Amino acid sequence: MNKVSLQINVAPGDFLYARHILKHQLKILAPQVDEIILIVETKASKGRFSANWAAYRDQLTDFLTKDIQNEFNVRIVWVDYGQSAKAAVGSYFFGHQDVPEKDFRGGPYYAYFYGLFMASNDLVLHLDSDMFLGGGSQTWVSEATDFFKNDPSCFIVSPLPGPPHPDDILIHQDIKLKIAPYTYALNGMSTRIFMMDKAKFRTNKLRLRKPELRSQVNAIVRGNPNADLPENILSGYIKKHQLNRIDFLGAGNGLWSLHPPYRTRSFLDDLPAIITKIELGNLPDNQRGVYDIIDEVCDWSEARFKLKKNRWWKRK
Repeated sequence: MNKVSLQINVAPGDFLYARHILKHQLKILAPQVDEIILIVETKASKGRFSANWAAYRDQLTDFLTKDIQNEFNVRIVWVDYGQSAKAAVGSYFFGHQDVPEKDFRGGPYYAYFYGLFMASNDLVLHLDSDMFLGGGSQTWVSEATDFFKNDPSCFIVSPLPGPPHPDDILIHQDIKLKIAPYTYALNGMSTRIFMMDKAKFRTNKLRLRKPELRSQVNAIVRGNPNADLPENILSGYIKKHQLNRIDFLGAGNGLWSLHPPYRTRSFLDDLPAIITKIELGNLPDNQRGVYDIIDEVCDWSEARFKLKKNRWWKRK
């Protein structure tokens, strides 16, 4: 049986929601994997990605080393930005020693690949620390490994995006092919949640690429690296090498994911209740087949108001 590493990225700015969501993730996935690695970001990004960094750095460390390590068998790894570490990561994934530290927005880049590199096993189940899991399947990971064993073109496997729709449809997803009930091949990929066979990189390396011209200009103005998003680079890799990304529910209640599109005060306040709803599957019908958490589950009016206000100021 193929061994699987569970690898979760977390940064100081994530603390206010990670302190709730991380235990939710581990409760479901820890019994199914052979290794758990928590990758902690150590270099602050710029702009919105640096919010609350200094305020919550020590609280995050205490939470991980005391609360989490006392309850789960995890290995905590702080991202190493030293030259030798960067050279090893760059050589493994890109075939050379140059790896951007951040993407063109100032968001995480090197930290994603460092986390994958530090996993002991070729099959790595990665999650960001804001991802919710529903269904609660305790067999999903072993079912996912079967895709890799049976199909050499399988590169990415992920839980179904959104709770299963009674009509077996996915809403707002780029579907390449429906393979079986609640089993889809999707175009592209997302770095938020995926299981990857990183052994593919031993023979075929990734290629660094720049974002579109407008984003390149923004990167220069803001002092960020001129590097496209990791998910775009990996999506290009999938297309170039004719590989597949499979999203599936699995047996019984299966496993599915939900993503919060915003981080509002009401979201943080309601997190325990939201987690309970998701774990019980107590969600409105409009959420079925939808990956982003909808307004009926969490009140996003605060975020929408701020976005509208910012657009108005930009027009002025």
